[in-house]
Amino acid sequence: MVWQSKITTKEANELIGLLSENVREGITGRAAVTSQLFPVSAYIGIACQQLYDQSFEYNAFKDMVENGGVDPRQIGPKCKTIGAVLNGLGFQSMAMLYLHGRGQCIHDWGGIEHEPEEKREETKFILDFFRHLNPNYRNDGLLLVDQSEDKNMRILGEKTVESLRSEMFKPIPEQIKKVKRINALITNYNFLDKCECRMGSFENGPYKLDTGEILFFKEFQFMINQIRGSPIPNLILGYQLKDMNSLKFNDWGTLFADPPDFSDHITALGMWIHQVLPPALTSYPDKLGTNKPISFATLDKVGVYAQKALEELYRKVVTWDYERRCLSGVRIYTNWVAAFTLYGSMTNVNTTTPEKTKSYIPIFKNYPDGIHPFMNRFKRPLKEQQADPSYYLLDG
Repeated sequence: MVWQSKITTKEANELIGLLSENVREGITGRAAVTSQLFPVSAYIGIACQQLYDQSFEYNAFKDMVENGGVDPRQIGPKCKTIGAVLNGLGFQSMAMLYLHGRGQCIHDWGGIEHEPEEKREETKFILDFFRHLNPNYRNDGLLLVDQSEDKNMRILGEKTVESLRSEMFKPIPEQIKKVKRINALITNYNFLDKCECRMGSFENGPYKLDTGEILFFKEFQFMINQIRGSPIPNLILGYQLKDMNSLKFNDWGTLFADPPDFSDHITALGMWIHQVLPPALTSYPDKLGTNKPISFATLDKVGVYAQKALEELYRKVVTWDYERRCLSGVRIYTNWVAAFTLYGSMTNVNTTTPEKTKSYIPIFKNYPDGIHPFMNRFKRPLKEQQADPSYYLLDG
């Protein structure tokens, strides 16, 4: 039986309120989205506009359900592994980016009363799909990190954690320094490769061990993207730590560690690649793809690749004009929809940028720092935002 959306306006409004507060806390706790190379704020806004204004996201997800037989409740369990194509960042973005585009359009239209009825129904469908993802992905069954007492991103089963833990090793100081250096190199390359946004990396944990120590994982999902030649397709790093004050996460899969530099707290390290199975062949908990430990020799090769790829990509990007840099970022923020379609009918989303999307570029380019004025709703007094959620309640 095909999953059917059954969400009321009241339930949708509750989700809009939760996500408005979730995003408010998220953007308050991070640095401004600025860049020397890419117009990050502008391209994010343009991508969000495409997702909502053109019904790009709704059409893809509607097709997944009606023609692909997708049940959103079955997606989360298939992603409960390290190195999954989809994760908590993708799930939260599914709703956040859509609502962001909706907010921009409603602002431009002059108010919620101008939102067409069919767009309200599309919004309810997207929110209904979203509310079945994280509760079936997170170990605690919650919708958002904010609802957990310790701000965790625990998604792996005990069997998986123990299996990975058994493959970790006690490092010597030189090995810790090497992993730290290569991790920084890959992080820098991944950042530029993803047009100076965090997509492509994800952190999860903390997993409490019987020794009193804690474990977390950092993932780089797509090592091969704009610059070819990576010796591995993805990389997962595991850290076992002692005597930490705290490890907290947000819904974007970002770790906040106390102390921030935990080098002296590492008691074990792990390094793996993940075999990504086609979603149609995966099942929870026993068929999620294998995890293969890698050697320091392989990690060294990854470091060499990351350094050369970073330099090569930088030389390429500086030759691009504003439109190309902008559209490269837009594709990062819209083509993730295709990852969801893998879990359904294998329908291919058209990843060619629509001409209408290109028409948004001069509009956003003229905004100060490329930021749509809708964002001012997140700068209002807290009580005002709580009474009138920034992502606009559905009319009625």
